Amino acid sequence: MKTNILFTLIICMFLDISAFSQTRKEKKIAGYTVDNYEVECLGTGAEGTQLMKIWGYGKKPEDAVIQAKVNAVHAVIFKGIFVGEPGCMKRPIVTDPASEEKNQEYFDLFFKPNGEYLSYVALSGEGVRESIKVDKRTYKVAIFVSVQHASLRKKLESDGIVKKLGAGF
Repeated sequence: MKTNILFTLIICMFLDISAFSQTRKEKKIAGYTVDNYEVECLGTGAEGTQLMKIWGYGKKPEDAVIQAKVNAVHAVIFKGIFVGEPGCMKRPIVTDPASEEKNQEYFDLFFKPNGEYLSYVALSGEGVRESIKVDKRTYKVAIFVSVQHASLRKKLESDGIVKKLGAGF
């Protein structure tokens, strides 16, 4: 009898957790499967912006462009940009490796489709620069984007995700 109750509780717990988890597609759109992108800094712009070439993948070129925008903001926040012109902000805004997991709910909302991340990224120039059909179902697209690095940092500071620059002194 006790084993049946214990077994039922364990099953209910797993069902409850899986009901609130994101699908693989939602996580990819949210930028959480980002082991698959390339980024190159092309220079810095006025008022704390960075110009970069970023790649994204998708079933259609339009999907790949959306993913590239997510990747650009994700790179500035979490990965940093180590390839490109001198003078670019190479270090990521968030330097704590566990911060993405600790603040997963925040970043799920931030990177949701048509989410707030779009306020900090804009196509630069002619938009799509290169498009490659990888296989029957996948396109790889490169775009030039401008990311508002300084504004993004201020947003993350005001939301308590990162410490203010002068806070450690």
